[in-house]
Amino acid sequence: MDHQQRAVAAASEHCAKSGSLVVGEFLELLRLPNVSADLADVEAVAAHIVTMLSERGVEARTEQQPGVAPVVIGHRRVGDHLPTIGIYAHYDGQPVVGQDWHTLPFEPTIVATDGAIVDPAAVPIDPDWRIYARSSSDDKAPVQALVSALDALHDASLEPTVNVVVLFEGQEEAGSPDLESYLTTYADELKADVWLICDGPFHQTGQPQVIFGVRGIAQIDITVYGPTRPLHSGHYGNWIPNPSWTLVNLLATMRDATGRITIDGFLDRVVQPTDTEHEAIAALPEYEDALLADLAVRTPEGAGASLVERMYEPSLNLRGLDGGEAGPGAANVLPTKATASLDIRLPPGHDPDEMLDLVEEHLRSQGVFVIHDEPSPALLASHDVVARVVRDPHYTGMRVPIDAPISQRVLGAATVAAEGDDVAAVPTLGGSVPIVHFAEVLGVPTIITPMANHDNNQHAANENIRIGNLFYGVRMMAAMLTIPGFET
Repeated sequence: MDHQQRAVAAASEHCAKSGSLVVGEFLELLRLPNVSADLADVEAVAAHIVTMLSERGVEARTEQQPGVAPVVIGHRRVGDHLPTIGIYAHYDGQPVVGQDWHTLPFEPTIVATDGAIVDPAAVPIDPDWRIYARSSSDDKAPVQALVSALDALHDASLEPTVNVVVLFEGQEEAGSPDLESYLTTYADELKADVWLICDGPFHQTGQPQVIFGVRGIAQIDITVYGPTRPLHSGHYGNWIPNPSWTLVNLLATMRDATGRITIDGFLDRVVQPTDTEHEAIAALPEYEDALLADLAVRTPEGAGASLVERMYEPSLNLRGLDGGEAGPGAANVLPTKATASLDIRLPPGHDPDEMLDLVEEHLRSQGVFVIHDEPSPALLASHDVVARVVRDPHYTGMRVPIDAPISQRVLGAATVAAEGDDVAAVPTLGGSVPIVHFAEVLGVPTIITPMANHDNNQHAANENIRIGNLFYGVRMMAAMLTIPGFET
């Protein structure tokens, strides 16, 4: 048994013997409110994490730019000649207001498979029990996994074989607006040979996975205007144009019936999977039929392409429509305006501003007068269709080659942590995580190493983590802390 295998075995033994302590400490972390917008709350969480790290011999502190959430920076140095891994997670969470929680979001609750509430001190721990709380899976779990892995190594008299630098962020759920600035300011002490992004879920089959890329994201709101005041639909409904119909008709020109985007130039920069990525896609477990059945969807978009293959193309998602009340609150009126909120998921090579430019050009090609500020009545009266565009370009996507030496090292470590389970090598994640900043600012490979169960309800009510997944996270951290010598 080599050093890494001994470390993973030590992590397994630690979870078996001291699992209730691991879970108990995690419950304390979960009790701290952490909505990104509540600065005092996230400051308290960051301070708590510094204490957790410091107790394990990690040199940790917070750094804070004025008026924004702090980051936690920590170092565990083993030797100047050894490689360094970076570990990133975020400690902030999504808002909870207005959601239908079965348990209170900041009163973490352990629930058995039969739905019974479990005493936190109960032993032995069933790995299929779940902890329900905000950020239980997205994304406080990696913090607990790391400190518990350090405990396990200490108890087994084992040392990490790599230097470790950690960065825990408090704004990810708000779009990480200051992450790039933090990385730039502290670039010298955040140097690493690879950064591990500990976020995201297992594969839809429940299999562990390592993800080697993400799509970027850009967002845009399009508001189309109608009459200057609401009008009776009976008196004016088939004479004055309804902005909701105008907007729906415009949106319909952006995609065909199969979901293919028809905006000119939108698909020009698509790069198809490499041979290695094709092999990885083909090796993924079968899951799409079961997923469609679970979601009660008969036919997916994409004209037969797989879910992962579709992630190589930019998406255009209609996030929401606002054109007046619907249902019991609906009124028989023509609204004064209608708004569509869209997001674009961007594979590598697609610039956010350029993609938003294509959307604006498409609107103009449909005879729309595009503006970026609120219109005056005179301007509205001088054009048939006026649309105000509000743009929010975020960040690009990125991908690391699966066959790169460091990719194989990380995949191998995850496989050791999986203790006999297969680990899926996934070329790209469909969602967006701001890892491109690590590549652009720090110039190093960045790989996603998830630990949460795929059915964790992240961002929604009743967010949860399966305790077995938390324990996998402890083993995975132990494997990464003892990853054999590598070169990028």
